[in-house]
Amino acid sequence: MLKKIVLAFAISASSISSVYADNVGEVSENLSDAEKLYGLSLYWKEVSYNFAFFDQVPELDFNAKYQEFIPRVLATENTYEYYRELKRLNAFLQDGHTSIYYPKGLSAQYLDWPAVHLAEAGHQAIVTGVEKGLELEIPPGSIIVAVNGQDLQAYLKERVIPYIASSTQHILWDTAVRDALDGKPDTMAEFTIETPDGKMKEVQVNRDARSREIEYTSIKQPASNGELLEFKWLGGDIAYVALNGFHDKEIVKHFQSHYGEISKSKGLIIDLRFNGGGSTTNAGEIISYLANRNLPGSIWKSPKHVAAYKALGAIADQFEEFEEYRPYAEGTSWEFSEDSSDVLKAKLESNHIVPTYVLIGRNTASAAEDFLVYADSLEHFTTVGEPTYGSTGQPIFVDLPGGGTFRVCTKRDTYPDGLEFVGYGIKPDILVESTLATVRSNEDEVLDRALRELQAKL
Repeated sequence: MLKKIVLAFAISASSISSVYADNVGEVSENLSDAEKLYGLSLYWKEVSYNFAFFDQVPELDFNAKYQEFIPRVLATENTYEYYRELKRLNAFLQDGHTSIYYPKGLSAQYLDWPAVHLAEAGHQAIVTGVEKGLELEIPPGSIIVAVNGQDLQAYLKERVIPYIASSTQHILWDTAVRDALDGKPDTMAEFTIETPDGKMKEVQVNRDARSREIEYTSIKQPASNGELLEFKWLGGDIAYVALNGFHDKEIVKHFQSHYGEISKSKGLIIDLRFNGGGSTTNAGEIISYLANRNLPGSIWKSPKHVAAYKALGAIADQFEEFEEYRPYAEGTSWEFSEDSSDVLKAKLESNHIVPTYVLIGRNTASAAEDFLVYADSLEHFTTVGEPTYGSTGQPIFVDLPGGGTFRVCTKRDTYPDGLEFVGYGIKPDILVESTLATVRSNEDEVLDRALRELQAKL
């Protein structure tokens, strides 16, 4: 039974054991042409053999893109530019679990940002916080309407989005807004804002926030408390449990330590909005306490290669008896999960079954989405919030010349009935969208909605 063990976007690539480790070296100012070509070719090879989602980008001719990028990577003048070109190529795959990672410390030499926090809603970039002392010049709640004199959306499409690997459009725009003001260290970010009272202003802020402590004036936004698990009572008999990451098995112990109190509740709110994933085993262990029957989990498939079958499939046009091997030659053969699905055994003798509302959002990813797949058939569970990150799977990590790393998603998970959620996100039962008004509100609209619904039901 294959379990994924990788965070969707919070994991450190350097902590993962990868293949081709002998190719890692010190970061040089510029790689040789041989190293550049080798790294590009290594990436192309591993993606070609292992990537699980080519059918979700049917317009992409990956071999042609590889050839197109050969002169592009050879023309780069430093290692940072080289990795940027790899990121640009990788973005064509449109997958949140297929990524390029810079060599450790490299991006700090070339990239910084101003002391301005942004949130995305409806493709708008909303200022949620600024360095204390700048709040009169850039009032929190302002929206950025242009960068470097160019309309924001046009700027993002031209300068930012081409380098982002994302499975879903809502995460693509969320990431683009987050990165909108990035640039060379100690240069000025120049942008136009519309203040909450409707005034247009041209502002400039130095990009120097990466490595210094900053005190912000902010609009309060929903956030994790920084711990693996947060437990509290929300008045009456409603318990709140935030599960903020499945990457550490200690979260199971934390949950078990609070389970005596949790089991006294008459209603339960589980917050997965800040859970980027980790181990499906940890997610399953926790939900097994909250299930009234065994739960089917995701099923999966992975690209399958058998060299001899590929050779036979390549001559299927001449020899009809080899037709069954054609998918191997065309790269469309799959290895399927051994079981129809991964069935999770519920703790029927010690479970806790009450109306349960699960808060989800754009940062709910990977193993946290597997938690939702398990929960899908539970009638006492209701999801509230925004669509999830929409990316999961089991990546293979490979080292690149110069000390960087890339990963390729090799495993394609779906619901037990085959319903796809990678590339789309899991939609909530009760949608609470992020809007300009909700971002400016200083309130947690998702939690408030779940609490009202739960109180009404009780």
